[in-house]
Amino acid sequence: MNIRLKLVLSAAALAAGCVLLTGCGGSASSASSSASSAASSGAASQSASEPAASVSAEENGASDAVASAVDALLETNPISNQFEITAMNIEYDFGLKADDVTSYKGIKSNDNGDAGLVLAIQPAAGKAQDVMDTLKTYQQDQVAFYGNYAEFAEAQSNVENAIIDVSDDLVVMIIASNGCSADLTSAVNGVLGK
Repeated sequence: MNIRLKLVLSAAALAAGCVLLTGCGGSASSASSSASSAASSGAASQSASEPAASVSAEENGASDAVASAVDALLETNPISNQFEITAMNIEYDFGLKADDVTSYKGIKSNDNGDAGLVLAIQPAAGKAQDVMDTLKTYQQDQVAFYGNYAEFAEAQSNVENAIIDVSDDLVVMIIASNGCSADLTSAVNGVLGK
């Protein structure tokens, strides 16, 4: 009888534990759903009162010069599996300070082992050299990254040969996409009016 009682109590404890864990999971899901719902309604009310932050060229304030520079460079250096560069990428991947950038537009390859990049930045007044220096640091970081993988030798070479150049109010960085054999220097000079 003692064994039967232990077995019944163990089964009851197991069942109670399952019910408690199920209840906790449902609660967390409901809380997450409620928080998500609250965030959505907060975002909706914010967008009604002020313009929402966005990252596309049309919505991030990219000047016509910035957008047309990227479009022209993409004709020379087509990027496969395009990924649009966002404000988060500008700040965290490239290391640029938000105050140093007035507007930007950029596309990079989202293919593993392809470093293809076209980026145009309108720097804040007096910040062109800072932007160029930061992009050169990014370039060196990418060379080191691709150097860790023998199968990415072409991408590493492309990054090593990246072009970073500036005109009066435009900084351009271009990294050849794998398979690109066009003269990128001439394309950059054309965009910058050199």
